[in-house]
Amino acid sequence: MLTFLTAAPSTGSHGITRDLDPFFTLSLDMLCVMGGDGYFQQINPRWEETLGFTDAQLLAQPWINLIHPQDQDFTLNQLYQFATATAPVSFKNRCRCADGFYKSLLWHVSLNSELQLLYAVVRDLTEGKESKKALWDSEERFHCLVENVKDYAIYMLDPDGYIVSWNQGAKRINGYEEDEIIGKHFSCFYPPEDIESGKLDRVLKEAALVGRFEDESYRIRRDGSRFWVNAVITALRDKNGRVRGFAKVVRDITERKLTQEALKEERDNLEQRVAQRTEELLEKNKQLRREIKERKYAEKELKSREAQLREQTQQLQETLQKLQQTQVQLIQSEKMSSLGQLVAGIAHEINNPVTFIHGNLNYAQQYFDDLLNLLKLYHDYYPQPPEEIESKREKIEFDFITSDLPKLINSMQVGANRIYEIVRSLRNFSHLDRSGKKPMDLHEGIDNTLLILQNRLKHKRNHPPIETIKDYGNLPLVECYAGEINQVFMNIISNGIDAVEESECESLEVRGEEEEQKRYPQIRIRTEVINKNWVGIYIADNGIGMTESVKKRLFDPFFTTKPVGKGTGLGLSISYQIIVEKHGGHLKCFSEPSRGTEFVIEIPVKQEFPDCYCPNPYQNQGVRGNSFSDIAIAEVSTPDEQDPN
Repeated sequence: MLTFLTAAPSTGSHGITRDLDPFFTLSLDMLCVMGGDGYFQQINPRWEETLGFTDAQLLAQPWINLIHPQDQDFTLNQLYQFATATAPVSFKNRCRCADGFYKSLLWHVSLNSELQLLYAVVRDLTEGKESKKALWDSEERFHCLVENVKDYAIYMLDPDGYIVSWNQGAKRINGYEEDEIIGKHFSCFYPPEDIESGKLDRVLKEAALVGRFEDESYRIRRDGSRFWVNAVITALRDKNGRVRGFAKVVRDITERKLTQEALKEERDNLEQRVAQRTEELLEKNKQLRREIKERKYAEKELKSREAQLREQTQQLQETLQKLQQTQVQLIQSEKMSSLGQLVAGIAHEINNPVTFIHGNLNYAQQYFDDLLNLLKLYHDYYPQPPEEIESKREKIEFDFITSDLPKLINSMQVGANRIYEIVRSLRNFSHLDRSGKKPMDLHEGIDNTLLILQNRLKHKRNHPPIETIKDYGNLPLVECYAGEINQVFMNIISNGIDAVEESECESLEVRGEEEEQKRYPQIRIRTEVINKNWVGIYIADNGIGMTESVKKRLFDPFFTTKPVGKGTGLGLSISYQIIVEKHGGHLKCFSEPSRGTEFVIEIPVKQEFPDCYCPNPYQNQGVRGNSFSDIAIAEVSTPDEQDPN
């Protein structure tokens, strides 16, 4: 046998040609037949797949050359066992691959003494070792994680409850070192009453039965002190379902329990005090009930009188409110009536002499032209007048008179036309010749208002002229009370004039990066058709604006921000009643301090349409699209409060 193992390689063919079983080529393990010359006699395809050498390469070299040099003596020693016994031999070694790396192999070798051949079944253990190494690394990391957790006690129990592992958290919480506690029963942590009651057996049985047990109870530290814990015991089972032990996770909840007990004690004390106070209150309640019973009749009388007083008070409040509204309306109506009569009377009185002057200016022009033509004829036919006439001609500057007189007549004509337009605007503004709701051209009303207020729009000593920008849409005739609508225009536009005058816009400078620009006072009036039933009028200024608190009281009667004697606080209140209550429209204001103001008037084209375009007439949020970039509010002045200068 020793000769067989150490025989020198022969120079002939090393393969054998005998037929082999088909399973030889189908096996997933590496199968081979080795001769006494130290060469492979037969190998199956798994050798090439596992080691990477071709069959020719494997058959051309002694098989012992494939074994790792450090494992060659061990391998030969294992085969020497065939010298004393013929039983199969199993051993492990490392075998070289074609890429130079080594794989771990498990050999099962048997000797055929008659043929002097070795039959071997070889299995690749490399993947299994790598899997075991990865598993070991994972277990080691998990072990490190459990070992270094200090807030929880994590340890393992065997099926009988004896401790088999111990982490840092268990040491900190229970006070035991690892060498002191390993191998002891976990009952050493429980107080005597739990042990005597058989709780420990119930804990392990329930954990084994349902897989988990959790409770909160006392435990005993190494120094004998008690503390509260929350403990979770989980059963650990193998793949066959048998309980192999228990994992126990314990958390110290003493602080929480002490807090709960303190709260419970405080709650008990509070309940006791409440019960005592309740008893006192019940006693007082009995006394009150007796008093209530004695005064029952008096209370009924008092309630009846209180109800009557409330009803009377409510009626008085409603009456007072109606009286205030009626008073405001009467004051404003009387004021507007007087103003209308005054305007109409003045217009009528001015209209007669203006008509007389305007009508006779044409005749005067004709007469003057005839006289001048006659004088020219005299001059042509009598170029040498007497000395007295020539002296008089030079004295009165006849040539200047003949050239200036047509200009004088023309200037008088322009002035008469201007007075005529003002008189017509006053008559149109007062509308005393109209009654009830009539179709009205809103643009005409706005233009008449601007004409009346033109004096305030002109340049003054402390203020530049106020620029009026009109952006009229194509509005239909609107059914309304024309005189009252004109009153609203007058209030809002004159209010805007006050705002821009107070803001001193002529001195406001907006500096850019390279140039300086000035913003002059402006009033912008825009109209548009909102839909087939509604139209909108937008009157905006770039005046002083207002605060939110002032804006909330904007339409309250008698509210004004102007000095005493200048404003009554009725302008916007009356305007709101005219637009909202009498015409079913909306009057809104958009404003910010020092950023200008925009009033929005929305009224129906015909009064039979009750639907509303905007849901809330007091909605003062946002800025309309074509108003100034920033908007503010100013108080309204009524027409009779305007500055005549």
